[in-house]
Amino acid sequence: MNSELGIGLFDGLIGQPHAARLLTAALARKRPRHAYLFAGPPGSGKRTAALKFGAALCCRKDGCGSCSTCRKAARGTHPDIAVIEPAGSQIMVDQIREVNRTLNMRPHESRARVFIIGDAGALNAAGANAFLKSLEEPPPFVFFLLLASRPREVLPTIVSRCQIIRFSRAPASDVESYLFDKYQVSAPKAEAFARVSGGNLGLAEALWTDAKLAGRRELYLGIAARLARGGSQDAAAMAAAVQSALLEAAAAAEGSGDELPDWPGRSPKQRQQDAHRRTGAAQKWELALALDMLASWYRDMAAVAAGARDSVLNRDYELELDDLALPSRLDNYLAAVGVIENTRKKLVYNIDLGLVLMAMFYELAEVL
Repeated sequence: MNSELGIGLFDGLIGQPHAARLLTAALARKRPRHAYLFAGPPGSGKRTAALKFGAALCCRKDGCGSCSTCRKAARGTHPDIAVIEPAGSQIMVDQIREVNRTLNMRPHESRARVFIIGDAGALNAAGANAFLKSLEEPPPFVFFLLLASRPREVLPTIVSRCQIIRFSRAPASDVESYLFDKYQVSAPKAEAFARVSGGNLGLAEALWTDAKLAGRRELYLGIAARLARGGSQDAAAMAAAVQSALLEAAAAAEGSGDELPDWPGRSPKQRQQDAHRRTGAAQKWELALALDMLASWYRDMAAVAAGARDSVLNRDYELELDDLALPSRLDNYLAAVGVIENTRKKLVYNIDLGLVLMAMFYELAEVL
């Protein structure tokens, strides 16, 4: 037993002391379960925890952090730790069949084999049923770590075979400190990214490290501010700008797909479908972000107008918000938030995105 087990093992797991304690205790008892479900909102550290826990399961020193096993695990290159990612919006049955095919193979160079399911909620029906066979009686050296942002979407029979480790949104103060300490982000930026991310550490970090994502945030806030000033109100141009940003996000996701494994048995048509699902999922995520950013601007204007400046999310735009927000227009800012939330509901239906966005910008111009 490593005498330093748990000391620094889950460094980088921000704002999740409960999860860290449970995982450390599982290692300390030398009796880890064969399957865990890491459940919590996006960006709460589930993947970081899974990689560290997977390294500790493989490491002969219980996750020392310095041996070749731990170093390879940290780089994502350890042959005994496999990460199964969705092929677009779904984990396909042939991906699970490949796991099943190799399940009884002994570890290559460590004491365990670990399979990390990147989004258990993305298992399609056939994949989920095939995965049940793996979960029921795995070899003693095999461990499954399932991640789920929406655990209700995971097949109950899968959940019942796992120990649930719950994650929560990280406190904004913890995210802010993390950004400041790791990247020396300026105080206003660190505070803004921590607040607008809503405790999503991954998003907060990406807003600093991904210049294109940061640029898209500026675009969305710039559109919101322009409408609030009563400036250019060309709804078609604004809708086109947002759609262009969605395409940029999709292109980035398509490029990242080059790093995903080419699962055996996937035909060229199926691989094309995988890429289509992946870009579609990226656009959906970016659209939600765009609406969040637009709504955050009008919520901030309402906060300033109501004299609640401490509630402002976009702290790096505080001076501009002070100049724009008028107490007499508080109801208008709240109405603008309502327009955006109604638009979000409409997008559940299969409606032309360009038309929905144009309608939203027309309505925003009217209420502002």
